[in-house]
Amino acid sequence: MNWDAIGAIGEILGAAAVVSTLVYLAIQVRYAKDASADVNRLSRAAGVRETIALTLGDSQLVNAWITAQGSQSHYERLTRSFGLDDIEDGFHVEQLCQSWWWLHWGQWASITTDRDMDELRHLISEFYSQPPMSLAWNESQNVVLLEPAFREFVDEAISSKKG
Repeated sequence: MNWDAIGAIGEILGAAAVVSTLVYLAIQVRYAKDASADVNRLSRAAGVRETIALTLGDSQLVNAWITAQGSQSHYERLTRSFGLDDIEDGFHVEQLCQSWWWLHWGQWASITTDRDMDELRHLISEFYSQPPMSLAWNESQNVVLLEPAFREFVDEAISSKKG
């Protein structure tokens, strides 16, 4: 074998190494992008839950929010559905349910394994089928804030429990 042939083999091996490195880097960039999107979704869900938690201990803020929304009748209807007398209590229960929705949305939006998805589907089918979660899920005007595909996932999980 002469030096030209050895040099050509070396060039081919070098080119293959460059291509494999580029493929590896592209895969790593994709994984990093997916991980960043997951962190963003989970942070958004945590932020919503933190904001909800702020209202739960502040009666004045709750009443101001209900009045400012102009949807007192919505909370009055929910309060009656929950079997409660005080609209503030109805608001608190609905907000607590929303905290669960956002927590589960964050999990749903970030899940990558079938096992995790099955576990979440089971949890939702059991938990959202019972009051007050079922009442809030079916009657709250705030369900529409959630991603449509997640709402379909929850509705299918709940209907699988009934069926």
